[in-house]
Amino acid sequence: MRAFLAGAATATATIVILIGLGGYIWLTSDENRSSTASETTFATVTRTVALPDVKAHTKLFEKRIEEPVPGAHVAIGYGLANVIVIDAPDGLILVDTLESIRAAQGLVPWLNELRQSTGKQITDVIYTHNHADHAFGAGVLLADQDNKPRIWAQEQTQARVNEVVGILSPITFKRAMRMFGTYLPNENFENNGIGPRLLSTHSDGFDFVPPTDTVGDYAEVTMAGEKVVLIHAPGETDDQLAVYLPDRSLLLPADNYYHAFPNIYTVRGTPYRDPRKWAQSLDIMSKLNAETMIPQHSQPVLGAAEIHKRLTDYRDAIQFVYDETIRMINAGLTPDEIAEQIELPPHLANAPYLKELYGRVDFAARAVFSGTLGWFSGDPVDLRPPSPDQHARLMAELAGGNDALLAAGQASLAKGDASWALILGTQLQRLGDDRAAELRATALRELAARETASSVRNYFLTSAAEADGFTMPVASISATPDRMLNGIPIDRFLGILTTNVDASAVQDKSLSYGFEFTDAQDYTIRINRGVAYLEDGLADDNVGRLTTTTDVFRAIAVQRRNPAKVLIAGDMQVIGSITGLTTFLGYFNPPLQEN
Repeated sequence: MRAFLAGAATATATIVILIGLGGYIWLTSDENRSSTASETTFATVTRTVALPDVKAHTKLFEKRIEEPVPGAHVAIGYGLANVIVIDAPDGLILVDTLESIRAAQGLVPWLNELRQSTGKQITDVIYTHNHADHAFGAGVLLADQDNKPRIWAQEQTQARVNEVVGILSPITFKRAMRMFGTYLPNENFENNGIGPRLLSTHSDGFDFVPPTDTVGDYAEVTMAGEKVVLIHAPGETDDQLAVYLPDRSLLLPADNYYHAFPNIYTVRGTPYRDPRKWAQSLDIMSKLNAETMIPQHSQPVLGAAEIHKRLTDYRDAIQFVYDETIRMINAGLTPDEIAEQIELPPHLANAPYLKELYGRVDFAARAVFSGTLGWFSGDPVDLRPPSPDQHARLMAELAGGNDALLAAGQASLAKGDASWALILGTQLQRLGDDRAAELRATALRELAARETASSVRNYFLTSAAEADGFTMPVASISATPDRMLNGIPIDRFLGILTTNVDASAVQDKSLSYGFEFTDAQDYTIRINRGVAYLEDGLADDNVGRLTTTTDVFRAIAVQRRNPAKVLIAGDMQVIGSITGLTTFLGYFNPPLQEN
């Protein structure tokens, strides 16, 4: 076997293994990976000036350290989210840890200075929830101290973090990069609605440290000699933890409050964010009557009356959108009709902390419709529509051909109707007309110039850059330490493989292959006529078996180790033929990438 792998056939075997094993995960790298992110390549985008409200909002996120109450420090502007450090009697309590290794490295000098000035180490870390900007810089912030702190999180958080390697990762990465404007040049970028520029690109590494202590619905614990109340407060995610320090009358509301209309639906795509749960969480926090509130985004809020008013208004806005959407649903309105008509009451719409600078009311209404009734609007036109390509052909025929369709789009732009111009440009694109790109790009820039919600503005501008030829980089884990990757359950890696079976190639095949792990549970991947699924244990009818450790398998899966070299080193054994393994793995494709 070693002679075979060392010979000319090694290249073929390796390529097939990489296609089947390493290529199926969107997180790709190589053995010569770097520990730091590469320089970001920004898109070329025609200058588009942000609206005054958007520009003014940027000032909230200017980089600084504040101490709104003695001993409670908040680092603003070092990344998308705030980092809060509590100087407790017996140590420092760190709340949230930024979005990447790069972001966290920017905060290390200040954190080390705080350690030195107080003579204290971090004894406890709290993740308010699983989003990267709150949890993925922990290893960096803890690297300069010897003691290992307790790390607190809601009991769902670890599983949510594991989803960083998931079946939808390729598309959610692209959509997130558009939404956050990651590749927009500075002259076209303003803010991210809840923070400054996201410090996480395709090549930035993550350094999440797993929780040591988890919380269900409620916990009162002592951290560094201080009483801390941890409250499960579902909202933007189901694993949100609100943090309350009663001796300081200090509330940290996680992402259930920020200085903008809440992102009940995010354009990057997430599971349904139930407004009813979010509203209930705000009620719970409001009843604490805190004197100081330090959100995980935006700036501190002082005074019990002001905090109560903001949390109540926030809660009422969320509840109003939910209830009004349900009322309109019951009146027979479609999602488009609801989105067009729904508006907050004036006293809420005019509140500076409820401006549509991050989330949008119409998006929230659409999410409620989908979350309660699903995709069907109720109009039978939705049930059997023409395919998108057929729709484009029919529109061109109706307009009198591609030239007429293009002329109509250009006329719409001249009249200020960029939305219709974008629709017409998209039809041309589907027809393969090269002139569509310019029409789409111009319409997208026009729409961005009118948009207040940063997520939508950035999405428009990045999409315009893509129409002009910018290609989104492929995500990498080159700077992410093995320690984090090795914490991801092995069944998640295998599960991604099964999702990406080449169904057309195995319509008439039924076979299975075993994966024996010397340090974990064994699995079988079974293919049965177009479907692949994961089984516990090793099946009797497996055509072969791969034996290794979970860490080695992960390293191969993300291309940190060459499978041929692993075989030669004896770190992996194959029972059966190499050809049988490569043939089996060849039935699996990389995740589908968006065109």
